[in-house]
Amino acid sequence: MNVIIIGGGPGGYVSALRGAQLGLNVTLIEKDKVGGVCLNRGCIPTKALLSASERISDIRTAKDFGIEVNDYKIDVASVFKRKDQVVEQLVRGVEYLLSTRKVRLIKDKAKMISDTEVSLSNGEIVKGDVIIIATGSLPVTGIGNIKIDNERVVSSDYALSTPYIPKDIVIVGAGAIGVEFATFYRDMGAEVSIVEMMPRVVPNEDEEISKILERSLRKKGIKLYLNNTVREITDDGVILENGEFVKGEKILIAVGRKPNTEGLGIETLGIKTNSKGYIEVNEYLQTNIPNIYAIGDVTGISLYAHVASHQGLIAIDNILGKKEKLDYNAVPRATFCEPQIGSVGLTEEQAKALGINPIIGRFPFRALGYAISIGKWEGMVKLVANEPRELIGAHIIGPYASSILGEVTLAVKEKIKLEELADTIHAHPTLPEAIMEASFAGLNLPLHIV
Repeated sequence: MNVIIIGGGPGGYVSALRGAQLGLNVTLIEKDKVGGVCLNRGCIPTKALLSASERISDIRTAKDFGIEVNDYKIDVASVFKRKDQVVEQLVRGVEYLLSTRKVRLIKDKAKMISDTEVSLSNGEIVKGDVIIIATGSLPVTGIGNIKIDNERVVSSDYALSTPYIPKDIVIVGAGAIGVEFATFYRDMGAEVSIVEMMPRVVPNEDEEISKILERSLRKKGIKLYLNNTVREITDDGVILENGEFVKGEKILIAVGRKPNTEGLGIETLGIKTNSKGYIEVNEYLQTNIPNIYAIGDVTGISLYAHVASHQGLIAIDNILGKKEKLDYNAVPRATFCEPQIGSVGLTEEQAKALGINPIIGRFPFRALGYAISIGKWEGMVKLVANEPRELIGAHIIGPYASSILGEVTLAVKEKIKLEELADTIHAHPTLPEAIMEASFAGLNLPLHIV
């Protein structure tokens, strides 16, 4: 069977690798670099930059560990150069895997001209039995009357590609992208202000988690303007809807994405989209044309790279005759601000809205031996369970929260009970012990807190 995949991001290239692994004849068409937004202009480059800024933060607190650092220099160009090297290394790795698996990789722009044919810019027609659309999403070009010009008003793509730290910056949006950039720029020495239209930062997270992060951001000197929007751009800042002036050499738009479908041919083929332009799929990831699938951001279901990858795996399985579905109740989220946030499943507020009387277990990192040992004890683990005591949500803010998220993600997926988490021996001293301790607290049997 011949499969054409349009888009080489984390959904497209993963489905290509799995399809070839299972004996399909796969052609992957990507107009840019493989890895998509996540690898080239999103997840990976931001983490490379944040890795640098974290080291700066560690230098500034080194005295707490008895280490005197009298002088240091931030070489911004080298910080960004390392970021580029990280990205290039991973892109080469993906290309190597595709080559090894005998995936035909075409670097060109694709347009569907039928449900089995894709045309390239050079006039070549690629034919297949099945098409997978994995073209992802793009940042919006502005908000309302505020347009991105990448001079005064910049996009996240521009910020990631430009080795420059402004004296002061206004970040519009306090979601994951906004607070990550705020962490980076503040650690690099910029004065940072965040404008957010919602009443709290990271508004999709549990309310308690938001409050802890808000305190931390303010403590770092980051100014927060919540319940507010930008009305006007001035020569040296912005004017908010409430009339307040906020100084900023640059204004970074950190909200809003749109599906990347322009020129793809979906209108010609009659592929259905929703009111926002995202491609509609059924539970098996098929569009209204059965042999055309869509995965990842272009569907608008869940704009995470790891979701796109798993959708790609499921699409390949279903192309081969299975009827697999993805469990969207156990999708982990990781935000690399400082402290980090890792979460999965329902928040306490969402559980109550569904009529669930949630059981809550909390454990602060300030009571955990390893967290105190490494000097990173801000935050907590919060577990949300239903009345049968099955875990339905977990919310972590604290040291390396993203890296200890796997256990609770599996627990939510498999409906593990609090007592099962509590009865699992956790190595000491480690950060995941906080999950066990929060489980004890949820059972009204707290050990290391009162």
